[in-house]
Amino acid sequence: MLLLAVLFGSLPAKAQKPQKPPKRDSGAKDNQAARGVKDNQVAPGPPLVLGPYYALVIGNNDYRSPSLPKLLTPINDANALARLLRDKYGFKVKKPLLNATRDDIFAALIDYRNTLPENSNLLIFFAGHGYHDHSTDEAYWLPVDAQKGNPDHWISANDITTNIKAIPAKHILVISDSCYSGVLTRDADVGIRPLDPGNYLWKMLSSKSRTLMSSGGDEPVVDSGDEGHSVFANAVLKYLKEMEDAQFTAADLFPRIRRGVAGRTTQVPQYSYIRNSGDQFGDFVFSRGGGIDIIEPKNYGPLPQIACLKELAPGLPPKIQQGDMVPCRRLDEPLQWLKPYDKPELPAAAAQGKWTAMLTVTVDETGKVTDIKPRGGASLRGMDAAFKAAAQLWQTNPPTYLGMSVKSSFAFDIDLGQ
Repeated sequence: MLLLAVLFGSLPAKAQKPQKPPKRDSGAKDNQAARGVKDNQVAPGPPLVLGPYYALVIGNNDYRSPSLPKLLTPINDANALARLLRDKYGFKVKKPLLNATRDDIFAALIDYRNTLPENSNLLIFFAGHGYHDHSTDEAYWLPVDAQKGNPDHWISANDITTNIKAIPAKHILVISDSCYSGVLTRDADVGIRPLDPGNYLWKMLSSKSRTLMSSGGDEPVVDSGDEGHSVFANAVLKYLKEMEDAQFTAADLFPRIRRGVAGRTTQVPQYSYIRNSGDQFGDFVFSRGGGIDIIEPKNYGPLPQIACLKELAPGLPPKIQQGDMVPCRRLDEPLQWLKPYDKPELPAAAAQGKWTAMLTVTVDETGKVTDIKPRGGASLRGMDAAFKAAAQLWQTNPPTYLGMSVKSSFAFDIDLGQ
């Protein structure tokens, strides 16, 4: 099966005293006048009720044209996924589209476009042949009435994007198990779940999402595996059954699938948002039972803002790729703390007298703190390891540059001692 993945320097930030619960002193210094720092009030939004779940499941084995070989596993994959989504996650699954033509697929998409409520969640699964036209750099799903060399019955990445953009569902996840399916999108992997699941799920639910999970990149994929399923479909089924949490995002599920597939084949699954689809950086949330749970955000009160002034006229952007280090002043959105940060436990000697820890903080593509170093020749009084241990729980919003997931760093000062 072909993989359709083709489809789709900083200013120092001075921390303020957050208004936290009793007996929890942030030790941060108020320096609004000097730095222009102000409290970032993280007020809770309204509780969110998970909307209804729907699934469009497509499996194509029996291609009509002699130029396209028949496949072994897509129908088994589609039927098994439809049962799992219905029985374990409460999806409303119409009869799977088996050996579907171009007209069959478009008719189903148009039906969802006209009938789904705005708070709904739609999963679209396609298993079948895919094709990457290198002359146009376009990726395609191939229905059973497709012919090699004749695009009249092919379904392009643009066709898919246009249709999912028009479907009113708040969250749409496309799972594509076909050759070159990673070419359907060329964007960065979405972020991994931070350490605060309550607010993370609320944030992902509150923002619209259009994402693609594909069985590989710009490469052929394997039409064989365990128990009559493709390697990719088998991993999807396995880990949907094994996820421990009652609610989790597609981004939580994906790392397990990627390891399960890449460890057994040369293909490497991809997970990205779909460009020009109406995605607003949310994510698809799975819930056992579907649509019966309420997700409420936590109220941490005001959090210190990271004072890294955005450059309004930075000039020509440098050649930056996904995963590169980008100064915080060049990011698409300012970095913000998502929850209170904990200070390190101070030994008696370090707790004597007031002093300021002047830090350079580095975050990865998910906003997780990966490194802390003293800044400007300052000393951490032998507390380097303690700061790094405490910072494992610090979390900002994921940094992006021109829509790409990147790493970043910023200066941050914390007052300590008595």
